Amino acid sequence: MESRTIPPGHASARQTEMGERFNRVLFSALDALESQSIPFALIGGIAASGLGRPRSTHDIDIFVRPEDADAALEALGKGGFEIEKTDPRWLYKGWMEDQMVDIIFKSQGDIYFDNEMSSHARKIHFHGRDIPAVAPEDLLIIKAAVHAEVGPHHWHDALAILSHANLDWQYLMRRARRAARRVLALLIYAQSNDIWIPNNVIHELFSGIFGQNPNKNQPEPHKTFASQQQPAPAPQAPQAQAAASPKHLETYMVGHILDKLATDGRTAANDLQLSVGGKKILVKGEVLSKDQRIAIEEVIQELAVGFEIDNQVRVTEVTAPQAEAVV
Repeated sequence: MESRTIPPGHASARQTEMGERFNRVLFSALDALESQSIPFALIGGIAASGLGRPRSTHDIDIFVRPEDADAALEALGKGGFEIEKTDPRWLYKGWMEDQMVDIIFKSQGDIYFDNEMSSHARKIHFHGRDIPAVAPEDLLIIKAAVHAEVGPHHWHDALAILSHANLDWQYLMRRARRAARRVLALLIYAQSNDIWIPNNVIHELFSGIFGQNPNKNQPEPHKTFASQQQPAPAPQAPQAQAAASPKHLETYMVGHILDKLATDGRTAANDLQLSVGGKKILVKGEVLSKDQRIAIEEVIQELAVGFEIDNQVRVTEVTAPQAEAVV
């Protein structure tokens, strides 16, 4: 494929010829997906502008379910886009008038456009058209998870959402298990900048990660934030995804298991990393007790009968700092 020139980050979608082209391509992409009844929502700069701070963007980032990724790309092709399967693990691309459209079906931190995220999507008004965007809580988590030195704007987008959006804190805490430490760090940083964050939200997120009482070696899973919330609608088990490809079945298995590990009272384990390859499941992360580590393996085995489990979860005991001796 011929090389493409991506507009500079400061280029505004309202700037004359460039802005008109940006809007044409964006609306053509949305029309193509809507014509095929494909569920989707905007993330990236467009969603950040609608849910947080107004800012310029050259990004068109569309979030879809993994099993809809091929259909979404095909819809763009029928709509006149040049298309490519850039990375079958998470990203496809379409091109029109030298403008790029990203079809994203897995975000950093194994975050997916699942049924719960779809049901919480909302309309934002962008250049004369109402378009679907993920909920501010979901975009905040995505931005916190993807933040890196090469993309500091993600962190500031998330702070702007905290400043401007009317957030459902219970929903945020439930979804935050996908990037629990990142979200906790973001909320504490936001408080340091005088952005109002309920103290109980920070306390419950902290408790869900580190346990209720740092003076105890054993956690109390039934009291952590993950099990206090109403469990999210679990993604369908892989067996129910008859139309999905084998790779997408692995995707749903990962999401289903992570949801169960976060909400099951035996584990209440957040911020774990899990991958599936063939008939083997690898799980990594940290927990507070040996019992929790053993329970993780039991829960996975219940959901993935016949799979070999490589349990690389570490046990990290959290203890209170020792008082220094007075000389």
